[in-house]
Amino acid sequence: MVIVLRHDADARAVAAALQGLGLWTRPLDGGPGPVMVEVQPHSATVAVAAVLAVAGVAQVRTRRSPHPRVDALPNRYLLACAAGVEVEFGGPLPILIAGPCAAESEAQVEATATLVAAAGGRLLRGGAWKPRTSPYSFAGTGSTGLDWLAAAARRHRLGLVTEAVSELQIDAVAALADMIQVGSRNMQNFALLQAVGRTGKAVLLKRGRGATIEEWLMAGEHLLAHGATWVLFCERGVVGLDPHTRNQLDIAAVALLHHTRALPVAIDPSHGCGRRDLVVPLARAGVAAGATAVLVEVHPDPALAQSDGPQALTPPLLTELALALGLPAVEQRLVPKPHYTSRFKDFYQRSVEDRRRTLARHLDLTPETQAWLRTGGLPVEVADRMTENVIGTFGLPLSVALNFRVNGRDHLVPMVVEEPSIVAAASNAARMVRATGGFRGDATASVMTAQVQFDHVADVEHAGVRLRERRAEIQQLANDSIPRMVARGCGCVDVDVRVLDVEAGLLVVHLYVDVGDAMGANVVDTVAEHVAPVVQSWVGGDIGLRILSNLPLRRIVHVECDVGAEFLGGERLADGVARASRFAEVDPFRAATHNKGILNGIDAVAVALGQDWRAIEAGAHAYAGLGSDYGPLSTWTRTATGLHGTMELPLAIGTVGGSTQANPGVRAAMELVCIDGARQLATVMAAAGLATNLAALRALAGEGIQQGHMRLHARKGAVQPAVVVGSGLASVDAAIAGVASAPEDGRNHKGAARDGAA
Repeated sequence: MVIVLRHDADARAVAAALQGLGLWTRPLDGGPGPVMVEVQPHSATVAVAAVLAVAGVAQVRTRRSPHPRVDALPNRYLLACAAGVEVEFGGPLPILIAGPCAAESEAQVEATATLVAAAGGRLLRGGAWKPRTSPYSFAGTGSTGLDWLAAAARRHRLGLVTEAVSELQIDAVAALADMIQVGSRNMQNFALLQAVGRTGKAVLLKRGRGATIEEWLMAGEHLLAHGATWVLFCERGVVGLDPHTRNQLDIAAVALLHHTRALPVAIDPSHGCGRRDLVVPLARAGVAAGATAVLVEVHPDPALAQSDGPQALTPPLLTELALALGLPAVEQRLVPKPHYTSRFKDFYQRSVEDRRRTLARHLDLTPETQAWLRTGGLPVEVADRMTENVIGTFGLPLSVALNFRVNGRDHLVPMVVEEPSIVAAASNAARMVRATGGFRGDATASVMTAQVQFDHVADVEHAGVRLRERRAEIQQLANDSIPRMVARGCGCVDVDVRVLDVEAGLLVVHLYVDVGDAMGANVVDTVAEHVAPVVQSWVGGDIGLRILSNLPLRRIVHVECDVGAEFLGGERLADGVARASRFAEVDPFRAATHNKGILNGIDAVAVALGQDWRAIEAGAHAYAGLGSDYGPLSTWTRTATGLHGTMELPLAIGTVGGSTQANPGVRAAMELVCIDGARQLATVMAAAGLATNLAALRALAGEGIQQGHMRLHARKGAVQPAVVVGSGLASVDAAIAGVASAPEDGRNHKGAARDGAA
């Protein structure tokens, strides 16, 4: 900006008035004519009208700024991070960015991230690649270290900022970092600046050790001109004169950028002084000068650090810094939990890692679940406590079926099954049903049945009458054996007596016990054993079995849905499904396979969620066989617009106890499905069974079961030869990729799953 003074103006008085506005000027030498002064670059931003209002000013001539994008840069910015959190720069509180100078080991990175999160940090910093003066110094762990940093940041709900020191590393860093750092040594590496800008990421730009402020701003202009979304200028010290500090931290530069240019600026006191005892006071000074973020190095044990140990904060000093900055607990500043959904476009086409990140971000998964999904498996120590004679663990794929909506609420449905078509079929059928509102259902209270057998009871019919008269006493006996269950509002709710064989004196007492969110086998067995000797003292005879029944007729789940013919594939397919359902109603041979199609879905969910799938199958088949003939658990009837499906079966499952606590994989699956209790889970599991049943009937009524089924089987079959002749996971991936590239009837092996993945 050039200001032209009136011919009679007092140049000194005008300069003083302009300085009062925050404008610093210097005279422009020239020949005869009006006096002109130039506003210096470090001045404040002032409206032209305000300058013209100064006495003695005749004209204001604006020059084009050499860094217009930087001049227009907002000092407030919301950074959306892959960990599912949003970090607001420029808000009322400074942002703490902390981490190790270099990622040295997975344990060091994890320990540091834990410290940062506990202190209220919002971003994890750390170098995977380190530019070092000496070729013999530790230069980082490269892409391995980058993976450690990214994983730790996600686990602890932190953003990640890390440096790319070469154009060759840009893609790897951009894929995992939420903000890319350009280090001091690369501030004027213009090829690198252009490459970083093209990623479209936010950038933390450190000032060079010998750079002027104008050169620093021009480096930011390079980044913004090539596509960077935002630049955070970071003051980290310039070359000083005194050897007592590593650099000279330029607090004035922080104040200048914040107060006169309204630019976002951070301060790095760790590099600014090179000694940890000065970091906290310098950080406070930087914030007072206008820094929106504080960048510090921290190490669990700085004495063991492989780089910059003297300037790394110890854990107590990090806590002191957080308190000095007035940072509240992390939980108070997190964004609301993301909206839970079971719909993810093209989920099947993504890599396994991308699927994990998507779920972690959208479901707000706990760090424990995210860690288990990355490593998988059951620790052999846990397995050894779960059963006998353990020699190892056995793996099966954990998948999620998409598109499920049950009683107006979305659910991702975890499935553990080796059969690929089951997951695809469930997702596809759920998508069809979703179009007409999804599944509807309900489950009765979680009432399990315990049986107590008595043999050789004299006058057994009269004994039965006497016991029916004492049902209240028996019920009280039962509840006395499970006081904690009763305190939770559960317990024995009814008693029944059945005389099964008069000649043999065979009498059975049924105890109906509400077990809440437990599966309940251990609870009802305890009740049966407690009641048996007392009842025997009343009726005589011999005590027989005291055990639950896997036909819990008072623990029933009902689920139904409607599906439009247009979503099935037309009226003809709708007719075919209805006919197939009728076939199962009149023929037990067909009904057995019909019900197996239902249990394909229910069993897969049951295994993922640590349920007793053997008990589930026993109860389902027994229920199907009640009465004179074995029949289907579900029926599909034709409607004017498509089909109406309905299903009912006993389903004894639990969300507490057993594997739900012992197995980390089960805990992870429970988090994925997002349910509130056992009754809701039973409804979701039944919906999965009805979905796989619909998908199977649709396939049978159309092209037949084999075409799509075997196409997906080809993928599984291709893996085995690759494992034998190849080496490691790369061979398996190559084998799968080979199958995917081979078209069959214009579609690849994923064709059957495509509809269900959308």
